[in-house]
Amino acid sequence: MPRHRLTLSLIALIALFSAAALPSALAQSPAPIVLSIGVLDSPDSPTARGVWLAAQESAARSPLVLPSGQPFILKPITISRPPASLEEVRESLDALLSASVVAVFGPDNGALAEESSAALATAGIPIFLSTAAQNAPIGDLIFRGQALDQLQAQALITALNSQLAGKAAIYLRHKPSGSGAAEAFAQAASSAGVVVRGGLVVENDLTEPQAASAAAARLLSERPQIIFVDAAPLQTAGLYLALRDRGYAGLFITPSAADHAFIEALPLTLRDGIYGATGWSYTAQSGESLSFTRNYTTAFGAVPNALSAAAYDSTFLLIESIKTGGVAPASLAAALRSLPAWRGVQGRLDPSAADGVLSSNVSVFITSQFGVPGILVAYGAPEVAQAPSNTPAPPGRGTTLPTATHTATITPTLAQSLTPSLTFTPSLTFTPSATRTLTNTPVPTATPDGVTLTVIGQLVNVRTGPGRAYEVIGQLTRGEQAKLIGANEDFTWFVFNFRQQLGWITGDANLVSLFGDPRTLPVIEAPPLPTATPTLTPVPPTLTFTPQPLPDLVMLNAVLSPPIPQPGQPFTLTVTIQNQGLGDAGEFAVATSFKPGEVYSAAVVPSLPAGQVTNVNLTATVNATGVETIAIILDLNKQVDEGPSGEANNEPLFSYRVDRPYVSQNTIQVAPSTSVDLFGGTQDLSYSGTELTPINGAQFGLLAGLQFSQIHYDLLSPSVINSVAPIPQASLPPNTLIGIYTAEGLRGVIRVASYNGANIVLEFYIYQ
Repeated sequence: MPRHRLTLSLIALIALFSAAALPSALAQSPAPIVLSIGVLDSPDSPTARGVWLAAQESAARSPLVLPSGQPFILKPITISRPPASLEEVRESLDALLSASVVAVFGPDNGALAEESSAALATAGIPIFLSTAAQNAPIGDLIFRGQALDQLQAQALITALNSQLAGKAAIYLRHKPSGSGAAEAFAQAASSAGVVVRGGLVVENDLTEPQAASAAAARLLSERPQIIFVDAAPLQTAGLYLALRDRGYAGLFITPSAADHAFIEALPLTLRDGIYGATGWSYTAQSGESLSFTRNYTTAFGAVPNALSAAAYDSTFLLIESIKTGGVAPASLAAALRSLPAWRGVQGRLDPSAADGVLSSNVSVFITSQFGVPGILVAYGAPEVAQAPSNTPAPPGRGTTLPTATHTATITPTLAQSLTPSLTFTPSLTFTPSATRTLTNTPVPTATPDGVTLTVIGQLVNVRTGPGRAYEVIGQLTRGEQAKLIGANEDFTWFVFNFRQQLGWITGDANLVSLFGDPRTLPVIEAPPLPTATPTLTPVPPTLTFTPQPLPDLVMLNAVLSPPIPQPGQPFTLTVTIQNQGLGDAGEFAVATSFKPGEVYSAAVVPSLPAGQVTNVNLTATVNATGVETIAIILDLNKQVDEGPSGEANNEPLFSYRVDRPYVSQNTIQVAPSTSVDLFGGTQDLSYSGTELTPINGAQFGLLAGLQFSQIHYDLLSPSVINSVAPIPQASLPPNTLIGIYTAEGLRGVIRVASYNGANIVLEFYIYQ
């Protein structure tokens, strides 16, 4: 039987089964149609679970109705196992399209999503990617559910600037599990004054001790103080153990630190002090996050991750778009992009954002002694204020999900047929604590509010100084919070206003938890230790420190809109500034000169009280392309007296890219004695099996020493690309970059992705 006929038969069977199982109260209404959502992953993957959970919650809240008035229900369709190659992505995608899915989620392996760009871009239906991979595909029908690597790297560098600046770093990217986060970190770190001593790309299995030890030795030969690793969780764990075995004691940073698989692969003694950034963490404390985490763990007995949250948020946006735009791909995508801002699990989502990137929310974290990712600072947007009257409220406490027959799914395998393999039968009670709403809100900005301490022990003493030798002046009990105003020199004790005096409290992670970056707090000198006196009445120590009420302006975040502006296109840099000092700031100016071209832009802030946050918009237009780093001047005219330490952080750096859009991008495999047309209709290059040659007037230029993130249109000038000579295969190892002028004269860049036997695999991008 042909595959598409079998698929349609299964869909029809499920539709009839679901209709038969509907409650009798609904039997008089038109039978709902079944709309299938495809997931390019296995049934128990984080993405599949996030999609399924959102579909169930949405159905439990209110009837789902198309613009025509026809009710509908959603059915996730998964594949039997995650795809491991471009060919498997194409095969699985064909199977899902044969099942008439209205949208597809995945793949969530960043490297595979990047390699599958062409297949995903030509699928003809909305594609939702939860991966943070910067180079995954973009397009009119492609939406990105999580903040991208570049933004996560910038947030990480901003939050940890004082610990990273001036130190030497090196990064490792594992192939194929890494997705480009390492390169994004290197670019952001270099712009912030970190000495980046290059990177290492490895393909060996780092879960094998010998391979991990060899990679660790190569990294440590550069004597780094910071190591950033972009790899799958178990690969990262293997390398981390090898580094510690070799005595590495510097900072270790990896996105995998938020993943349970990574933490569980480490002994308990090595689980703390690991840094990372993520689009969302299960330790987030918003009402939406707490509700989502509770419902997810109840349904699946597992802790959700950033992929789960991104898929969950994206599914809600997809459902709203179907309700307003129907299921035709173009109108569905247009309806999604026209939705106002949405308050999701990750924070504020912006469906109208450039390049389909729905979220700009990032949490920077450090692991506790048990490996729990404690959020140091969260970057994102303000909460959404209110919902329009037509937005359905979530189910109240005690709302129960429909029965299993209302949630059946089918699973296409990688073979030639689709077979049902998954039926969910939970009886769950969803108790979300906050209403998910739509409204028009400002551009995403950072919203950390200083540093807050929460007591997690039963009782914690408050003392007159940083240590147990100081007098106890009170206690805080479990759940009580304190807004911190200072710390001791090693940030193990913290100061807050306690009963009209300065109180000191321990930073012991077993007793308290911190929200915000404690190293942004001013260091406060400890009062003298109490001494013995000849009297029988103890004399309490006198506090000798009086904080100076000086303001301190710092940049929390900077977001460019659009993220990659084009030459001649106006753009806006939204700078989020906090006065983290103890005194109010009067009027001050914020300014920068955008490159290329030194285009000046400035704005005036009338005032900024202590502890408050404000957004400043700097607009400009530049007329050339480039990968640039600029200094943002927070107090242009030195109008605010911040003291020596406050003035030292008034020129933070920001990196960005101005570039032309691509007219074509793809990954191709070229066999020996074959010529290829990259774009335009004329063959551009040929491969003999031993060398790569430009043909029909095309020209090459090797881009030695450059990373893909550094390439832009104007870099590909005639002084760089001017050769018609063949390039021998010996000069084309994987990751080699080649600039090209096509036979039609279009500029582009080619990356040697890999070799497959005698064939060469090329990834290319051609500019308009």
